[in-house]
Amino acid sequence: MRTALLISVGLLLATSGMAAAATPPFGLFPVVGGAHYTDDFGNPRGGGAHDGNDLLAPCGTPTVAVVAGTVRLDYGDRSGWMVTLTGKDSWYRYIHMGVRGDASSAFAKGLKNGSTVKEGQVISYVGRTGDAASAPCHLHFELHLGDSVVTPYPWLQAATILQPDPTDPAMMSATNSAVSLTIKGTVVWAVSTGTDGRLLIRARSIKASDGSTISRTGIIVLKADSTTLATIRAGQTMTLVTAAVPLTSERLDLKPLTWSLATATRTR
Repeated sequence: MRTALLISVGLLLATSGMAAAATPPFGLFPVVGGAHYTDDFGNPRGGGAHDGNDLLAPCGTPTVAVVAGTVRLDYGDRSGWMVTLTGKDSWYRYIHMGVRGDASSAFAKGLKNGSTVKEGQVISYVGRTGDAASAPCHLHFELHLGDSVVTPYPWLQAATILQPDPTDPAMMSATNSAVSLTIKGTVVWAVSTGTDGRLLIRARSIKASDGSTISRTGIIVLKADSTTLATIRAGQTMTLVTAAVPLTSERLDLKPLTWSLATATRTR
């Protein structure tokens, strides 16, 4: 009888555990429009095991509250800007938010520490702050149940993905608005191939239209149309303005041909 009782209790506990585990802690995907990700929870990292899933998306893509709750914004050397969302039975960390040093690119307008948010409300924007500065833009997303950090992967797989809502200003600033660069420097080379071409400039200074200063200098490779290139010669000192586009990690890294020339003005 005692053995049968122990088996019955064990089965009851196992069944209860399965039921609890089967209850989704969240039902919305945290990144608007979806993201690329793998089950990297627990993978080795420089500071220990990976406590979340990295969701790769363009810089500035909005992230939403996966449950109703309250939010708090903090900053750390490793995490960069971090939003903590506290729900009823679970809490979440949104890490590496924002692409700039100020909080405005990491916390949705109108929010402050302790603000109450609804499920699906925009709370932050995908970034690369903290120790992710040299990595592709992504959201490091953590799920916490009580004192335990749990892999969010199974629920991410089943979650509903929201699409940008044109009536929501916070969501439609998804791609950090359009940003252009003003580049001052000396033309190294310009070549046309049909209607398109490319221009290489040795940059002395680069400034983004959103006020960010990009410290990197050196040779930048831009896309350009043949009409504009026909007026440009190697050795000229020029001020170039790129077409305004959403930020991505490739554009932030000034990778070749990720920016297109809009106007070119000779400075001497």
